[in-house]
Amino acid sequence: MDFINLVKGKYETLTKSHKKIAKYIIDNFENVIFDTAAELSKKVSVSEVTVIRFSYALGFESFTHMRREMEKSVVNNMHNNDIDINKAFFMNELSDMEMDDWIQKQILQFRKAYKNIDFEQFEEICDVLMNKKRVLIIGYMDSFGTASELLHLLDSIRSRVYFSKLMYENLYTFDDIDEDSATIVVSFAPHYKYTKELTETVKNNNSTVITITDSAINPLKDLSDYSLVFNLSRNERSGIIDTSPVISFIYFMINYLYEHYREKVDEFRDIKRPFEEYIE
Repeated sequence: MDFINLVKGKYETLTKSHKKIAKYIIDNFENVIFDTAAELSKKVSVSEVTVIRFSYALGFESFTHMRREMEKSVVNNMHNNDIDINKAFFMNELSDMEMDDWIQKQILQFRKAYKNIDFEQFEEICDVLMNKKRVLIIGYMDSFGTASELLHLLDSIRSRVYFSKLMYENLYTFDDIDEDSATIVVSFAPHYKYTKELTETVKNNNSTVITITDSAINPLKDLSDYSLVFNLSRNERSGIIDTSPVISFIYFMINYLYEHYREKVDEFRDIKRPFEEYIE
């Protein structure tokens, strides 16, 4: 039986701790297949002994035997996915050539989007985001989705991350936004007037301003200490801007922050975890 199906089949019979491990493995399968019991225990925040007992609960002789079955499942799934992807893609049958063309277009789009990103400046931005006492995020209209995703991800690795609300904004929100703060302003064209006004407010409070935008020529350029400028595509007929390269870059940045500031992130998560409640 496929490993994932085995776990799903046994899930209801597992203990609470074992269910936690099972869910993590299912959600992160290809990223954990080479983990040792100790490495997996740290990721799931359970003891190493609990991980080993989890393998017993699934019917394996040892954790090593369980991991071998996980590796076999990946190989089998890769083969099955190759077959399935030739049958259908987005409910339409595509040939290998059409699939390759689509992938190449995506690669070219992302390369185009990132061509103005300066990695040295990116490292400085990461340092600011992890060393300032608080971070404020501003983003409205077409920029709201990207800004809210950034809020969700950044809030998972550090404390004191705030989002500026548009409706019924309270002026005292900005009292703590000072030289010990970083403000991330997400603004894609057409740029919203209120975004600029709030950016001017935090700049006057000496906050470090980081702009995420789609053009070096924008109304926030003189207010920004750092800028991440993405070369994005816009559908001329619908007027919709494709921000997917920005979202992907934000995920890359969060992973980079975790890897390079792991002690700070782990310390924050150790404090936060006791107050989190999840549905099993």
